[in-house]
Amino acid sequence: MKPRRIIIGFVILAILGTSYLLWRSSPEQTVKRQAHQLLGCLEKGALSRTTPSEKANLLVGLLAPTFKVQAPYPVDSGSFNPIQAAQSLRDFHNSVMSCAISKENPLVNLQSDKSGRYEVTLSVEISLGPRRRHHLKYQCLIEFIENGEGWLAREIILNPI
Repeated sequence: MKPRRIIIGFVILAILGTSYLLWRSSPEQTVKRQAHQLLGCLEKGALSRTTPSEKANLLVGLLAPTFKVQAPYPVDSGSFNPIQAAQSLRDFHNSVMSCAISKENPLVNLQSDKSGRYEVTLSVEISLGPRRRHHLKYQCLIEFIENGEGWLAREIILNPI
């Protein structure tokens, strides 16, 4: 191959790689990844290799120092610190057989450089045991703040559909 084509190939690869990295590190994509991780912490598979304690530890790193939840029963509502939220998550995981969450129509909206919202419709399937399944559907809003170390969830609002 000609040296000129090799150089052009490397330049194109460098441009594509840089574009991907800039896109992936954009605030919108970061908020979306954080929201997916947070919702992933809530899920529990019957054959999951991740323990409730591991998910609770991951959750602590995703939450702001004061975290609010506004949701209907059976979800605990109020203000929590990350440790309290982690304990609540452990209790939830220990009380259910499985919890599957599917997301529909996710939307990220940045309100400023330091705050953003993730909106999504959630379908939640919870199994408490044989023939004890509950299907819940919510409109979910997760508010994030950027605190210098990363994007952290400040509030979750669940409205039943």
